Amino acid sequence: MRERIWCSPTQSYLRPLPRRLGVTPRGRSHRLERVLTDFGCEHSFARATQSVREHYGFELGASAVRTATLKHAQRAQEQMEAGYREPFRILPAVGAAQVIAEADGTMICTVEPGPRKGKRPRDWKEMRLVAAQAQDSATTVYGATFGSVGETGQRWGHCARQAGWGLNSRIHAVGDGAEWIQLQCQEVFQSQGVFLCDFYHVSEYLGAAAPACRALQPEAWRRTQQKRLRRGAVPQVLQALEPHLEPDGTAEDQAPVRNAYRYLHNRLDCLDYPGALSRGLPIGSGMIESGHRHVLQARLKKAGTAWLRHHADQIAHLRVLRANRQWESLWN
Repeated sequence: MRERIWCSPTQSYLRPLPRRLGVTPRGRSHRLERVLTDFGCEHSFARATQSVREHYGFELGASAVRTATLKHAQRAQEQMEAGYREPFRILPAVGAAQVIAEADGTMICTVEPGPRKGKRPRDWKEMRLVAAQAQDSATTVYGATFGSVGETGQRWGHCARQAGWGLNSRIHAVGDGAEWIQLQCQEVFQSQGVFLCDFYHVSEYLGAAAPACRALQPEAWRRTQQKRLRRGAVPQVLQALEPHLEPDGTAEDQAPVRNAYRYLHNRLDCLDYPGALSRGLPIGSGMIESGHRHVLQARLKKAGTAWLRHHADQIAHLRVLRANRQWESLWN
């Protein structure tokens, strides 16, 4: 479109056409902002410009995609945090009989604000992801934060409530045995929650100890211990480890048997695998591991990517909002 620029006695640069059409130079419509945010939260900003050209036939700079994506990511963060400020313990009388809840952390590469000239030092920060799902449901509710353990627990409670947590529900929590996950399970879900150590994580400890316990057939030894755990014979697993415990004073990285023994012995109340299997509940943390990959890492851990911490937090909220099927609420 060719535009004529006017001048008047009081103004030397007058553009009546944009005003008449209701547009501004370098402005973006609501629909275009949605498109840019859609592409920008899934791909790198440079790659998103290629998607715009491929699907809509025009070009925009990566900075335009970045600006639009971060603008609406901040809106998504504000919208979700407003919901998190509401109490999550106001539960319906009847909910899902079993709610599966999982939590874990992932490391995100961050940089400090400052001039972009030269290489800025990078720092890895833990972002915690929580998830909840009613048993036999395909719908998972997520939450993510760089915040404190208490803040993480609060979001975990909101996820469980949205997934169907009611006064009649039992919460089946699964995690890697980290102390903060166990404590938040007790604090958030209280008497309704039961924590179970992730079977795969326990198996990693047994796999590391296997060569010292049976050098000729370590895999067979590990599988035997896994079968014992599945049927609840935890004392037999500890007895199999005891004769091979390393002497006191052995360095931690040289004492896999002692590490496995201590890990199991300190978590005897979190190893009820036969109980979980009998109720058709998972004994692994596949739900949260899958969530890490497709909710957070697919965008925040691309090769060579480093984020300002508050931008990573905003993008995480935007992707969580989409994963929770609340994308429309950001635009309506």
